[in-house]
Parts: sequence; C-alpha cells; structure tokens
Amino acid sequence: MAGRPATLHGGASTLLYWVVVFAILWMLSLGLFIFQLVNNKAAENKAQNAELKTSRYGNPPSYYVDEALARRDGKVFAVMDESLRKLATLTTGVAEDVAPTILEKAKTTLTGIADRKPGTVNPADTLLTAVEKLDQLHTEARDEADAAQASVTDLRAEKDRLTEQLKVTRDTFDAQVAEMRNTLRALEDEKTTAVQQKQAQVEALEETAKALKTQVVSMEREGISVVRDKDIEIGRQQTIVDTLQKQIQALKPSTFDPLAILTKADGRILRAVPGSDIVYINLGTGDKIKVGMGFEVFAPMRPAPPDLRGKASIEVVNVMEDTSECRITRPEPGQATREPVIEGDIIVNIAYERNRKPKFVVRGDFDLNYDGKTDFDGTEQVTNMVRQWGGQVVDKLDESVDFVVIGLSPSAAALPVGVPVSDVVRDQAQQKALQSGEFGALVQQAQRMYIPVITQNQFLFLLGYVRH
Repeated sequence: MAGRPATLHGGASTLLYWVVVFAILWMLSLGLFIFQLVNNKAAENKAQNAELKTSRYGNPPSYYVDEALARRDGKVFAVMDESLRKLATLTTGVAEDVAPTILEKAKTTLTGIADRKPGTVNPADTLLTAVEKLDQLHTEARDEADAAQASVTDLRAEKDRLTEQLKVTRDTFDAQVAEMRNTLRALEDEKTTAVQQKQAQVEALEETAKALKTQVVSMEREGISVVRDKDIEIGRQQTIVDTLQKQIQALKPSTFDPLAILTKADGRILRAVPGSDIVYINLGTGDKIKVGMGFEVFAPMRPAPPDLRGKASIEVVNVMEDTSECRITRPEPGQATREPVIEGDIIVNIAYERNRKPKFVVRGDFDLNYDGKTDFDGTEQVTNMVRQWGGQVVDKLDESVDFVVIGLSPSAAALPVGVPVSDVVRDQAQQKALQSGEFGALVQQAQRMYIPVITQNQFLFLLGYVRH
C-alpha cells in the first residue's frame, strides 16, 4: 500500500511536464509564426521597393549585375559608378565628371581640333575614331620628322665633308699663292733682265732701220721702173681681153633668144594615151629622172611664146629604166582651150640636163604665190627648185653661168623728211638701196656677158611648175 501513492505522484508530475512542454512549444511556434509573418511583410515591402526601383531606374546591363554578384556585395550601382568614374578618368581626367560633362568636353575638344587643324578630324567622329586619325597623323609626322632628322644628319655629314674639303682647298690655295708669289718675283727679275736686253736690241734695230731706209729709197726707185713695166703688161692683157670679148660676142647672141632654150630640149613625148592625162617620155632612171619632176611641153618647130609658156605642164609619177610615166598637170582636164599633147612634142626643164649641172645666179624679190606681196623666203624657194632638179646655184657671175633668174628689184620705202627714225630702219633702207644698185649692175653685167636673163614667170614655166 505504501508503494501506490508514490506511483500516483509520479504520474501527475509527468503529465504536468508534458503540459509545460506543450505550452512552451506552442509559445515558440506562435513566436516563430509572428516572426515569419513580420519577415514576410518586410520581404514584401522590399519586393515592392525593388519593383518600384526597377520601374524607376530600369534593369541594369547583365555585365553590372554579374560583376556585382561576383563581388558578393550586390551593389550594381556601385559597379556602374566605378565604371563611369574609370571612363571619366580615361576620357577627361576628372573622375567626378558625368556623362553630359564627358560628352560636352569631348565635343568641344573635337570641334576645337577640327577648327585649328581642318581635315584632321570631324566633329561628328567618335573619340576612338579621332584618336586613330590623330595617331595616324602623329605617326606620319613622326616618320617625316625621322626622315628630316636623317636628312639633317646627312647634311651635317656633307657639311663636315665640305668643310674638310674647303680646308684642304684653302691649304692648297695658300700653297699655290706662295708659289705664285715666288714665280712673280722670278718673273720680275726676268722682266728687268729682258727690258735691258730689249733696250739693247732697240738700239741695234735703230741702227738697222737707218740702213733699211737707205735700202727702201733704192727699192722705190726700182719699183717705179717695175710699175711702168706692169702698166705696159696690163695694157697688153686688156687688149687680149677685148679681143676675147669680141670673140664671145660672135659666139653668143646679143639678146636672149627663147628659141635657143627650146633647141636644147631635154626630151620628148613618146606616147600620149588618148582620152587620159597620162603621157610617156623618153627619159628614165639612167637619165637621173626623179618622181615629182616637172617639164613644160612645147610643139616642135614652132616659135616659143614670149613668156615661154608651153602648151601643157607635166609631172613625173613613175620612173622606169628608159622611160617615165607622167601626168598632165596643166591645163586642167576638160578645158575647152586645151591643146592636146601629142607624140613628138618636146619637153623642157631649165634646171635639168642629162650630163651636167647648169649654173644659175638668183637675184631679187619673188612672189611665188602671186598674192601681190613678195615672199620673205622667195629667193630660198627658187634656189631649192634649181637644186631639186639637178642645177646648181652660185653667188658670183662669171662666164660659166648659164642663166640669171631675176625677180623684182629690191626697193626700200623712202625715209620721211624731217622725221627721226631708228638706226635699224635707216640701216635697212640703206641695205635695200645697196641691194637695188647691185641688182641693176648684175643684170647689166649679165647682158654684157650675153648670159640669158629670165624672169620669175619664165623660170617657173620652164620648170613645168604649176601653182596650186
């Protein structure tokens, strides 16, 4: 009996214990619930604040989010602020500059560079583009500077070389001057000696001159006798010349006879093709005929006209061994007054002969294009015509000359009276007057020597010349 009460007492304590434990657990659960409820409310508030910030600031780039997570501090804006500061430091050098300030400074800098150095950068360029352009320009400038420095180095080396060369030259010059001074002293000594010797020679020559003067007087007497004998000899020679002139006059006609030229015809027409302007002559390569040579055609046994104009002019177009093919160049085909060229007609070119070169003297002014004005190179053209077809032109008139070709007599405008003129104009007038006098004297001399004098027209006709 004594043991049961103890058992009842122990059972009540256990129940009380569990009641207390249950109460404690219930209180803890209630506390935890309240704590969780408060935390959920705080989390909800944070979520609302986060949503509010997200809607206000937007979502940052993933780079800044990842960087913030990697740093385990979760401060995205701190990462962004740090990046902006680095960018500002790199761009403007001021970490506190914000984006508008950076952009304004960059724009101002680019605009200033574009204004100061047009063509280097553009205000619309990015900073990297501008830096690349400036780097390229800097590289080019540095290359040019290096090239200039190299050139300066070369020039300095050249200067040093020239300086050394100048020094050598100066030393050589000084040595030469010293040598020349010594030579000058020696020459002065020689001069003194030579003057003394010359003085002695002069005295000797004076003595010799006296003797020569006596000899000259004697020679003058002898010269008078010699001159008298020479005058007698000149008279005898003049008599011989007069006799020869008379013989020449007997051999040559007193006036120019055109028929005499035609009797020395250079060739004749072998064949005339009826109905065409092609004829053939009896001259070929063996007779030194050239393509382009002209001839004047005359009827045989008929008096020549005064102007020596034949019935036609022909031009060589093809040269064969014994014959040549020619075309009629005057008169033009189809003219009603054209006299036909027939077989047997003779042909003449005054500058051409088969076995010799006839000699010509050309004088005067010529108007070869018949425009009423003398040609400045007319004499040269006539000379070239003669030489082109085998003749030769000489300046001096003598018995060997065959023909004298004359143009218009050179004439000069009369100088105004009382009006001053330049020396050049006066000299030209005097020269023209002298040429005019020489022209007339030449014509008279040729007539006295019975050398044919022919005019420009006669000369051109006898060449078969056709003016186009």
